[in-house]
Amino acid sequence: MNKKIIPLACWLIPLQSFAAIELTDNLSLSGFGSTSWATSDNEVPVLINRNIDDSNCFDCDTTFGLQFDFYYDSFKASAQLVKRPQDEWSSPELEWAYLGYEWEDFEFRAGRLRLPLFLASEYYYVGHAYTYARPPTEIYNSVLGITAFNGLSLNWNYDINDEMTLSLTPFVGFNDENKVQFDPTFRLEFETNGLYGFNSQLSGENYRINLALLQSNYDVTAVQITPYGTFSAPDEDIDVTFYSLGGEYFWNKARFSLEMQKNEKRGSWYAGADYNLDKFTPYVIYGQTYNDKDKAGNSYTIGVRYDLMYNISINAEWQYLSSFNGSTGPFVKPLPPGVDFDQSSANLYTIMVNFVF
Repeated sequence: MNKKIIPLACWLIPLQSFAAIELTDNLSLSGFGSTSWATSDNEVPVLINRNIDDSNCFDCDTTFGLQFDFYYDSFKASAQLVKRPQDEWSSPELEWAYLGYEWEDFEFRAGRLRLPLFLASEYYYVGHAYTYARPPTEIYNSVLGITAFNGLSLNWNYDINDEMTLSLTPFVGFNDENKVQFDPTFRLEFETNGLYGFNSQLSGENYRINLALLQSNYDVTAVQITPYGTFSAPDEDIDVTFYSLGGEYFWNKARFSLEMQKNEKRGSWYAGADYNLDKFTPYVIYGQTYNDKDKAGNSYTIGVRYDLMYNISINAEWQYLSSFNGSTGPFVKPLPPGVDFDQSSANLYTIMVNFVF
């Protein structure tokens, strides 16, 4: 994890690196996990990769990860294995596995790396490291849960003055495959032919600003399973340019955050605020998504986080999710016949437990 962001967050969210187990002088083990009870009042599932409907779900958010970090002089090796919400326990995902080398203000990494697009990208899946039960869906589901790539990155940290640090990270990615399962009968299979981009962060004593650009070329195949067989519809050589901008500002015990993203066809944003009251942190979030220039959906979130221990937290959260103008919005698949998306909404209720070690 980038230690530059820790001073901003430590008053509220202890990261898993604080609780790492030192196996040797050079090797450490850390871990994290989340589990929840979640339900909505709509039979159509909401939130891609979690698929929460009107049943009582106790595993829609279940996440568990282990991370090994090895240091020797200027060399580093790190690996993170995660059972994500969309994964079976028997098939976790290697979220990152890379070799790194530090020289003065530069760090070079090669291997499987985290896509550095958003404020919480570096500690995504670590539920204890952010205030909300889930990162706002408008931003963090905008890339369909694809969070890693195979490639190279170079990070440069520059102290502008005693209170301000600039971090620049260009990166390039190579061939990779990802699958997004919308329901048991439909999935998208992505093959990335290549990608490149950069991330920049400006950090001060009480703020952080994140800017990212991603250019990617990929092929995608839509796979539909029907009673009459399995049908595939490939689409090749697609170019996409993705921009994101976000920031957070700390004022006494309050934090204000805003993130937005845009590509050729879609855009989204959210704004949130939280206030720390010792072990309790109430929060509110509002978000919107757009297809071209038409509003596609929005969400309202009210919740509270309770820090049971320094490494265990509980969230109680209510979300109102809705879709507009014929878009699926936050819904994972089309609604049943006779139900209009323009009038579609869901109330989502969650009790989440997060831990790190």
